[in-house]
Amino acid sequence: MTTPANPHLPHIVIVDDEEDLREPVAAYLREQGMDVDEAGGGADLDVILGRGMPTLVVLDVTMPDEDGFSIARRLRALNPTIGIVMLTARRDVIDRVVGLELGADDYIMKPFEPRELLARIRSVLRRLAATAPVAAADNDDELEEAAPASRDGYQEEFWIPTSRGEIRVPVDTIEWIEAAKDYALLHTPERSHMIRITMGALEQGLDPAQMIRVHRSAFVRPGSVLRISAIGRHMVLELKSGAVVRVGPRHWGEVRHRLKA
Repeated sequence: MTTPANPHLPHIVIVDDEEDLREPVAAYLREQGMDVDEAGGGADLDVILGRGMPTLVVLDVTMPDEDGFSIARRLRALNPTIGIVMLTARRDVIDRVVGLELGADDYIMKPFEPRELLARIRSVLRRLAATAPVAAADNDDELEEAAPASRDGYQEEFWIPTSRGEIRVPVDTIEWIEAAKDYALLHTPERSHMIRITMGALEQGLDPAQMIRVHRSAFVRPGSVLRISAIGRHMVLELKSGAVVRVGPRHWGEVRHRLKA
């Protein structure tokens, strides 16, 4: 299903083979003032692309003919500045890292509330608007001076290169970090950022007063923890953003001490 293009509205395309999910989400976004097209897969999306490049694509990972990773790779090659938000039911951090590495700006886990998707889309659209002048400017000196700042030998912010310039992520804005192999996802309340870094480098670079190691592959900011809960046999931290982070047995004593649970 398509809607007439409105040049004054952001053009969003939702690509998902689940019609029961795609149609109500598209209707909700239209109610919020967005120009929305729907595509059931890569072939439908190609028809829409033939009429013009959208502002942002909401892209499901798991589809029968062409998966979202492949489509994200194609989209980023066609247009380095297009916004991409990926939908995934997969819980494995590697899948999310792969999606971000292929060029996604953000991801959201299924099932989700349409309001959360709207917030993610608006966040990406704001970043696209804010970084467009940086991408167009030819100011190599400004980018060359970029280097991670430090305090007492600890990391104060991460500087992440992107196709639209460099994003600076202060450590004190990060709610939690999950790592996999040589990558990590830095989760802030607004979005997630991917960075190439090892868990060992994170452990050495992060101030333990700011970030607690809670798992072999995760750090959490103490102030972001809403409560400690039990899910089955596992202890987890429920964060203010709604995220749930598992606590590893090795780190449980320190976490309990730090959070006075």
